[in-house]
Amino acid sequence: MANDKFLTVENLRTYFDTPEGLVKSVDGVSFSIRRGETLALVGESGCGKTVTSLSLIRLLADTAQVQADYMEVDGQKILELTKDEARKLRGSKISMIFQEPMTSLNPVYKIERQLGEVFRLHEPGLSKQQVFEKSVEILKRVGVPNPAERLKVYPHQLSGGLRQRVMIAISLASSPQMLIADEPTTALDVTIQAQIIDLLKELQRDMNMSILLITHDFGVVSQIAERVAVMYAGKIVEEGPLEQIFEDPWHPYTKLLILSIPGIKVTRGGRLESISGTVPNPLHFPEGCRFAPRCPYAMEICRRQPPEEVVCGARRVSCFLKQGEGESHE
Repeated sequence: MANDKFLTVENLRTYFDTPEGLVKSVDGVSFSIRRGETLALVGESGCGKTVTSLSLIRLLADTAQVQADYMEVDGQKILELTKDEARKLRGSKISMIFQEPMTSLNPVYKIERQLGEVFRLHEPGLSKQQVFEKSVEILKRVGVPNPAERLKVYPHQLSGGLRQRVMIAISLASSPQMLIADEPTTALDVTIQAQIIDLLKELQRDMNMSILLITHDFGVVSQIAERVAVMYAGKIVEEGPLEQIFEDPWHPYTKLLILSIPGIKVTRGGRLESISGTVPNPLHFPEGCRFAPRCPYAMEICRRQPPEEVVCGARRVSCFLKQGEGESHE
């Protein structure tokens, strides 16, 4: 695998003005992804994961305030692109599998039209027959049986697993260099989940494609990711190689997320845990560490001030429990 960075994000901030005040959905997020690598962005619903991904591909409403010190994909500065350039970026460089295939696919159009639109957009000179042949080929590639017949049906006539495969086919039709997969296995049974994960891994190998996996499920993360970034309340609280995060999670939030997954044992006894409380309202974040109100290890300083980020080798964490063990960054 090449070590060059395909995507670099530094201090991404995505805010929304609302009648109640300024919603800081993403509040200073930094990460990078190498070519052919899978980074999992993990956290509970409401942590800002999906807003982060939509910020990357410029797919938020104009009312969103998206700023970053630096945000570049394959040499292109994302925030400097025009709307037309951003649209081209979404096809040629980055593509996205959205969270719910049933709501992402248009219910009134057959699969043939929805898949064909992608080919026609990125290759305007194709004939109708060529579009059809390419559509059959891509459906076959993602494991859809009888692809020519499936093109003639509506989304509701397909099973959940087949709808997800169609979504993957649509996202790959323009041969992107990076795929954002937002909860790609949600609402699928365990067997189909495993098939979808295996498919993504196979496609990644074949295309040397980078993947940004958005999920709340550490079980899925363990099957596909190489690095993990744990997100809480608009910030990344811990990042590191998959094996190190699983074997020795540094942030209490990471530890509790892993302990809450059936079948994954981090401490002796392996008792299944739950995280008390809820993700804070992005209108009113806690004054200190944003996880402090829910943290079983919280100290007085945690409630008074935000922790500095500590970098130690390939890992980084924002937690007072790790202060003094590495290089600190404001």
